[in-house]
Amino acid sequence: MTSPDEPLFAEPGAPWWPVLLGPAVAVGGLFLDRLAPGGAAPWAWVLIGVVLLLPITLIVVVRRRLLRVRLSATELVQGDETVPVARLVGVRPPDGSGRFGMQPFGGHPAVLRHLGVVVVTLDDGTRRAAWARDADGLYAALSRLLAARETSS
Repeated sequence: MTSPDEPLFAEPGAPWWPVLLGPAVAVGGLFLDRLAPGGAAPWAWVLIGVVLLLPITLIVVVRRRLLRVRLSATELVQGDETVPVARLVGVRPPDGSGRFGMQPFGGHPAVLRHLGVVVVTLDDGTRRAAWARDADGLYAALSRLLAARETSS
């Protein structure tokens, strides 16, 4: 038996590895600087590493918050918006039709180009655009969840 909070589908929104770019540039620059005569002071490379680290960390944190996708047996989380699964009554496979003219979940004005779209019908008859990098995986998880709910009713 699975818990209601166990994710059936999840995407973090952004990986953490880009945060390492600043320190990697600093270490590489320091190493190459030591090979050349009369290079810059080591503290300059530390400063460059910090200057690169801070904005990249900010970008990763914001993307992880605004682009996260999580589907459990009780809720669908898309960015900053959480929708109870009980409100979902239908789902259409990703075919590109929901990208324009439909309000996406997560409070975004439009679905980003690198994300796939799954059209979801809510209990009040409105259709909304659910999105994920792996739109086929999100569709499969939503379909299984809705089918399981229909058989249990």
